[in-house]
Amino acid sequence: MAKARILAPWVGEGGDGVEDERSAVYHCVSRVVDRQFRFGKVEKEEFVKVMRIYERFCGVKVLSFCVMSNHFHILVEVPSRPVGGICDDEILDRLSLVQQPGNVAVVRELFESYQGEDVTEIGREAHEVLREQYLARMWDLGKFMKFLKQRFSRWFNVKHQRKGTLWEERYSSSLVEDSYAALVVAAYIDLNPVRAGMVSDPKDYRWSSYSEAVAGGRLARAAIASVLLKKDGVDCSGSGDGLVREEDLKGYGWRSIAGRYRVFLFEEGQAPEQCEQGRAVPGEVASCRKGFSDALIDAEKTRGGELSVVSQLHSRTRSLIDGAVIGSRGFVEGVIGQLNAQNYWSNPRKSGGQRLNFPRVVDQRKRQREADLSGGPEEVSGSEPLWSLRHLKKE
Repeated sequence: MAKARILAPWVGEGGDGVEDERSAVYHCVSRVVDRQFRFGKVEKEEFVKVMRIYERFCGVKVLSFCVMSNHFHILVEVPSRPVGGICDDEILDRLSLVQQPGNVAVVRELFESYQGEDVTEIGREAHEVLREQYLARMWDLGKFMKFLKQRFSRWFNVKHQRKGTLWEERYSSSLVEDSYAALVVAAYIDLNPVRAGMVSDPKDYRWSSYSEAVAGGRLARAAIASVLLKKDGVDCSGSGDGLVREEDLKGYGWRSIAGRYRVFLFEEGQAPEQCEQGRAVPGEVASCRKGFSDALIDAEKTRGGELSVVSQLHSRTRSLIDGAVIGSRGFVEGVIGQLNAQNYWSNPRKSGGQRLNFPRVVDQRKRQREADLSGGPEEVSGSEPLWSLRHLKKE
């Protein structure tokens, strides 16, 4: 039986006249059927291209991504549908990304025919019905993932002269708290090629958000800034499209955050054998995941890292993929409470959150010294444990 997907219970269907500016962040994973290694350079390039197209069309924001040889990860923010939707011209602009010019021209003519002072009530109703036909495809996680996977599958099958399904079952998703948890998951995604031993530095794997940002990608850089902003508790709701540009807020341009995020990646990517939790229990097979040695981490920090990150969340790969909800304990328990109110389970759950990490003890004097040298506020604290609600089958 398929796992019951948990969507943010505070995000409604939209269009009901009630404005809720809160968005929801999801970590989505999908694998190739039989987990075959089918994606080479050309396939990965095409996937990223299609992903960016439907990101724009659906009005979602890709915060982090990585396309591997037989699966992909996407951390995506899904905003609530704005009251009233968007104007006709914006709908047409988005539609031009995914449909042929002739089809877009037909829709444009229909929109124009429903406008003007002589339009009847029936015409206005028909206009709204037509608008809703396209608005219903936006600000929706399921629609975004469906369009992305279907469009890429069609391209892949034509290129390789094959038929049939490309993907193994449906995608899995985790609801992630839009704060420290989102930063941790973003780093986990960017570190996938390092963990798999494909590259020794995350910037060298071309088909990931971090590599795209290092190469100058505006969307990737703005997404990293957005994640850091939310982690810091900065309200960026007034940034228009939700993405933070270098000139929007002082201290969050790429030059300011590049070193900070890179150091966070290296500390998050600590090799399993370097930490006590990652060492194999006697009689068990040691982890084969790759990572950075303490010497490499220290060297990276010495070369200009400004972030004092002390939290090492080890052995959480399975939890980050299989978790249905990830965040602070209060966030997870709050989601459980709202799901109980919506009768998601036949028997209400009192709890269910599972702690993912065990913060290591930090030398407070060292942390303060690094904060003084950076000239900024104290950064991510190692005293912030994460909790997870595991995927459950709907009863």
